[in-house]
Amino acid sequence: MPEQVQNDVSDQEEIWMSIRSILSLLRVLILISTIVVSEFFEDHYILELTVAIWSLIIGIPLFFLISLVILWGNKAFIPVSKKEQIETVLRPILKRT
Repeated sequence: MPEQVQNDVSDQEEIWMSIRSILSLLRVLILISTIVVSEFFEDHYILELTVAIWSLIIGIPLFFLISLVILWGNKAFIPVSKKEQIETVLRPILKRT
């Protein structure tokens, strides 16, 4: 009977991994839909701007916002191991000289 390997993953980290995968998929869908909408609706106008321009105005900041949320969540919910903290060079340019 094989031994079960215990993970040191907390509940918060597991929940964040699920949310992160959904956000990553949403980010890709936003990018694709922004491109598709900007290609197909060049002739339609809303408030004297084409729908293509509106899709870029809304899509690009939303893409970056979701990316920032993913980065923030990784920093907040995924702990850094002690070994990684010790091996990290804080000022690599000063360290080279």
